[in-house]
Amino acid sequence: MQLGGLRKQVGYCADGRRVATWDPDDGVVERGTIPNPCRGADRLRFHAMYTGPTRRWLSAVVGAYTTTNVWPVGDDRAVATVGRWVFASPDGGRSWTTAHELPASSGPMGVLPTSLCEHDGDVYLAEYPLGDEDARVLRSVDGGRSWSPYHVRTDVRHFHGLFHDPYGGRLWATTGDTDRESAIGYFADGEFQPVGRGSQRWRAVGLAFTPEAVLWGMDCPYVDTVELLALPRERVGSAEPEPVTVGTTTESVYYAQTLSVDGETVVVVATAAECGTDSTAPAAGQADSGSRTARVLAATSATDYREWHELCSFTRRSSAGESLSALPAASAYVFVRADDDLGVLINPYNTERHHGDLLRVPTSDLERTLFDDDPATVQTASAVGTD
Repeated sequence: MQLGGLRKQVGYCADGRRVATWDPDDGVVERGTIPNPCRGADRLRFHAMYTGPTRRWLSAVVGAYTTTNVWPVGDDRAVATVGRWVFASPDGGRSWTTAHELPASSGPMGVLPTSLCEHDGDVYLAEYPLGDEDARVLRSVDGGRSWSPYHVRTDVRHFHGLFHDPYGGRLWATTGDTDRESAIGYFADGEFQPVGRGSQRWRAVGLAFTPEAVLWGMDCPYVDTVELLALPRERVGSAEPEPVTVGTTTESVYYAQTLSVDGETVVVVATAAECGTDSTAPAAGQADSGSRTARVLAATSATDYREWHELCSFTRRSSAGESLSALPAASAYVFVRADDDLGVLINPYNTERHHGDLLRVPTSDLERTLFDDDPATVQTASAVGTD
């Protein structure tokens, strides 16, 4: 099971084309199945990649690969991506229709989990081409049933994520991947306004918003030290703003969430255990990232986000693809979602333990872990749902 969006304490999840929800009262409830939109040979390939025994066989060879994003939007709608296709559901995932075709070079999951955002009543989706297509952000005004271009760029490889800033009211975005393509900024009248750009310090996937700052971690697998960074809000709009280093880790940071615990703002980030090389890296840095551990880290406003606690960590599964150059190998991720009342939902994927499980760190445990003098005594995560 792969965790997607969270809305009103209901988490949306997917296993291939099967969609389910989780909530603290009913647990995991099956919702519906995303249809196969293809014809002929493409239909067979789609079925093999995303359904049944062939997918399980591929996972055994290359590792468990991510396939599906699913997000709740509005009161009872949902949007999903699988491969090159975007789907819309009018009834919370019970039935699905094809809504949009993504660029030809899109990966198995279509876009990143951070690519969809609700903002000012509309839904925005960042395409994620891996080839030479334009980098586009789409907008839907009807809950995901139809999409039209909102913003197009030719100077970046793709957008990594879109985010609503609850304090500033803006729609933010992150781009990558080379130094010149890496930027963090926001949209104004449909135009992307970079706040900072031009180095790997500005290459991010997820953003976390607090009353005082915008926080992120570097999405860069080929550096020795990955910085956790904060940009104070008073520096937004400066000619050359410099983010503040508030922590470090050893793996690329992908996802970021915020919640309130005991009157303090808590930022949670998740790193990835990546395989292979980064094709956009400088020639001197194109070695295998070699990362084997994915972590979930948390810090609070009480320490100005300078003291990071490891909530949990997971080792990436080994696969045949790692030792055979002709085969790809899947990375390991930890999908995270946060809610003030639920705490943090943690979903390791392609890991040696808890692969596909849904784990929960309740707010009470977070409070003890982050604020008590002896956090080692706290049980930080317990399973609430499995694949």
